[in-house]
Amino acid sequence: MNCIKKIFIVFLFLIATTATAQTTGNIQLTNNGVSPVPIFALGKPAIMGSAIMRKGKFYFNPEFNLGIDAKPWTIFSRVGYYLLEKKKLTIGLAVNTNWFFQQNKPIINDQEYQVQQYYSFEFNGEYRPKANQRFIFAYWRSDKLSRAGVLFEDFVNIAYCFDNIKFGDKNIINTRPSFFYLEDHGWVKGFFTAQTTTYQKENWKCNVFITTSWPVTNMPGTGFIWNTGVNIPF
Repeated sequence: MNCIKKIFIVFLFLIATTATAQTTGNIQLTNNGVSPVPIFALGKPAIMGSAIMRKGKFYFNPEFNLGIDAKPWTIFSRVGYYLLEKKKLTIGLAVNTNWFFQQNKPIINDQEYQVQQYYSFEFNGEYRPKANQRFIFAYWRSDKLSRAGVLFEDFVNIAYCFDNIKFGDKNIINTRPSFFYLEDHGWVKGFFTAQTTTYQKENWKCNVFITTSWPVTNMPGTGFIWNTGVNIPF
């Protein structure tokens, strides 16, 4: 668990040295814990926390995801830089180190978890053609750092977001349909569709959401995944 201690030390150091940075984030309580690549899920209730600390064009984005039993699942540590920021277009680059804790069933050599470590390069962008509409595109390339795990992963994602759609006086809906390509070397390679929809009333401090994902074609080891819960921004 030394890697976890290092992440927390870096996290606390960045907070201490970026006191004037803009900070936002959210905590999710979910029934299934779907990851940022939405064909992976914990398979049981999860707590998912994410924060973004920004100063100038740089940002730091840690994510800590664990089961409702407080046992670890994934940790992400992302550092990014905005190459371009215009009224309608934003483009950025990021590097990301991440840890995946795969539970051993049964326990092997008194180790409950097998830790898989990866690093990723990310190219992300957002185009805003109209008010309350966003076109998002992303390419992530991940390679393993540990002996265990998938050799590499390619993830290409496009999404079109409809934000702050009002129904009646106080009902607000956001929806984000997406289409993506995923290759996990030696395991899965193909196209998927997904969506995330949130609902809240105007005076709520949180929102409720549902995420679904399914493969376009039949691929072994994949299938329909869904996840719902409460999102609490801060």
